[in-house]
Amino acid sequence: MTLDPHRVDAYGIPIPVIHYCFSENDRAMWRDQAQSLVELCARLKATVFTHIGQEPSGFASHEVGTVRMGKDPRTSSLNNFCQSHEVKNLFVTDGSCFTTSSEKNPTLTIMALSARAADYIKRQRRLGEL
Repeated sequence: MTLDPHRVDAYGIPIPVIHYCFSENDRAMWRDQAQSLVELCARLKATVFTHIGQEPSGFASHEVGTVRMGKDPRTSSLNNFCQSHEVKNLFVTDGSCFTTSSEKNPTLTIMALSARAADYIKRQRRLGEL
């Protein structure tokens, strides 16, 4: 992810640009799952998908991971409650905290992490820490 210095939003802030491509490992995992799907369907006497393609298409990708969660502020931006290591009252409760993700919908995990962060915020406010 980079910022485009020539395109800005309504506030004059450069817009983000996501650079994305499949790695050889992505392609290998995709080929393996495609083969498993064909074998499973054949065993079940179900319709075998013959037009799967040669590699992942990206149609179901969810861009995540731009504000990494972790214990070490040198290698991550957020702690395990989605709280910024550098800005105490900043919480990022979306998919950007993921260090990795499957291609399936991340919504329930985002909701769970958001609820967890909200509980933490509530506790910290009661303690006078936020």
